[in-house]
Parts: sequence; structure tokens; C-alpha cells
Amino acid sequence: MVSRKSFNFALYRKLVYNQLINIKRTFMTRRGIFANLLFLFSALVLVEEAFAGAWTVPKHKVWAEYYMKWNYAKEEFTIEGKRKILSTAEKNARSQEFVMEPKIEYGLRDDLNLLFGLEYKESHYKEYGRQLAWGDFARKNHGITNVKFGAKYRLLENPVVLSVQGRIFIYPGYGIYHGDDPAYTNQPSIGKGDDAFELRALIGKKFDINVPFWAEAKLPCYVGAETGYRWRNRHVANDIPYFVEAGFWPVNWLLIKSEIDGYKYHGGTGSIRESYGIWRIGGVWEIFGDSVLREGNKLFNIEFQYGMTVWGKSTTAYQEWVLKAQAQF
Repeated sequence: MVSRKSFNFALYRKLVYNQLINIKRTFMTRRGIFANLLFLFSALVLVEEAFAGAWTVPKHKVWAEYYMKWNYAKEEFTIEGKRKILSTAEKNARSQEFVMEPKIEYGLRDDLNLLFGLEYKESHYKEYGRQLAWGDFARKNHGITNVKFGAKYRLLENPVVLSVQGRIFIYPGYGIYHGDDPAYTNQPSIGKGDDAFELRALIGKKFDINVPFWAEAKLPCYVGAETGYRWRNRHVANDIPYFVEAGFWPVNWLLIKSEIDGYKYHGGTGSIRESYGIWRIGGVWEIFGDSVLREGNKLFNIEFQYGMTVWGKSTTAYQEWVLKAQAQF
């Protein structure tokens, strides 16, 4: 195993960058899936603990998450919150997205973490029911949609874990127009094109509950919640984030969890408005280690989720599939 002192981080960063460029080209093939999973495992193999939600990373430790999401939709929500099909029924339109984001948290102190994320998005729109005389209509768009910096400070550890978090979202301008490529005319959106600053409060707790009809059995569980406020520019309305999750361990290597994740726009703060709520359910497989809540030594997680947009305003009604690899070194 390579020691931390002899590890070439410049080469590591170059490998990560190249992988971000190539992964979207290969993820649909068996060979590509195997290569990317192998890369993820080798890049994150030096792990010691993990965290979730309000929990913080210990001093001088780095938490890493590699996040990928696939979206699919044939419906959208109007500004009144009603569902409608994309475009018109005769066009039979579909929208698809692929999102990936490496995320890093560094423990400046045991109770203070620095945050970084780099979001890439690829969006496709196609109309499958068009008449032959109309010709094909397929559009695409892609680019880096957000560069994220922030910090998280833990206020309490007992009786609950309580933290505050601030993040800056910077839109780098990718994906607006790509020269003479006709596929980018009337292209699908990959974001609102705004910069933002967000403040959140995060709370979490792990506890055991008694199993009915089994006096000696305890079922480990946890709950977490987040809310705050996000200020946005370029005529995009400010919004209120909300996030609630809960889970339990039926066995010590598997966490079953569900969550509600979304934003609600603040009326009167901008002309471009969007609200949505996404419900997700899934599992976290602890490949090795003791807990996803940073309570054990040496841990590596793989998480899979299915989700759907259950309500919204001026947004697409996506179904989504999420894959995450999580570790700390």
C-alpha cells in the first residue's frame, strides 16, 4: 500500500480530472463501468472514518464523495404546480440528464470543516413523435454548472449533533453556447446561470429502538434535518432549502434510508422561480467499516438511491437514479 508521504497528489489530481472527462463517454459500457469502479476504489482505499449530514470530519482528515445521477422525464410542473407533459402529446418529448460531482470536506479542526464541490451536467432533449415532414428534433447541452466552496461548523455533539454551514455557488459560464454546433440552438437548460450564497442549519441524531416481541433486540436508527436560506443573483428568486432523512440498520453492513430533498422559492425576490421536492429511497452498503456516521475505523461505502420529483413549480418532473462512493482518508 502506498504511504501518504510518498503519495503523488499532483498525479492523483490529474488522474481525477482525466477521469471526469472520460467517464461520461464510457459509463454505458460494461468495460467502462468496471474501469470506473476500479478507479473509485483505488482512489479512495486509504480510509479511516466516514460522516453524514451534521457530523464533521476530524482534524486533518479528508472526506471524499464521488456522486453520479441519471435523470429521466416526460412531464413537467407548471408555475401553478400542475403536472403536464413536456411540449405537446403529439411530439412525445423526453428529457434526460447525467450529473456528476466530486465532493471534498477537509477537517481544519474537529468541529470545523472546509467544503468543495465541482458539478458537471449533461442534458438531452428529444421529440420522438414528430411527423416525418417536420424532421428530427434533438438537442443537447453540457458543462460545469457549479463550483462550490464552503465551511461547516459543529456547535453541539450531545444530546444531538448540531452544525451550521455556509456555501458559495459560482456559475462558471459553461454550457451557454458552443460555436456553430446546430444541436446547441434552443438547447436544454443545465442551470439558471446564477451565483448564490447559502446558509444552513443541520441537525442529526443516532439512537436505538426496541424491536417488538424481542426484548433483547435493539434496532440502530438515525434521523437528520436541514434548512436555511439561499440568496441568488441574475433575477433568480431566492429560495429556502429543506432536507429530512431517516434510516435504520437491519444488519450491521447495510443502512436503509429515505429522504425528502428540495427548495421552495421566496416570492418577490426574482422573476425566475423554481420550487421542487424530491423523495428518495435507497441503501448504503458498508464495504468495510462500522458506521456511515463516522463512528468506526476504516470505512468505504457504496450508496444507491431511486428518487422522483413529487411536487414542484416551474421545474421538470424527473425520476432519478443516484450512485455514490464515499470514504475518508
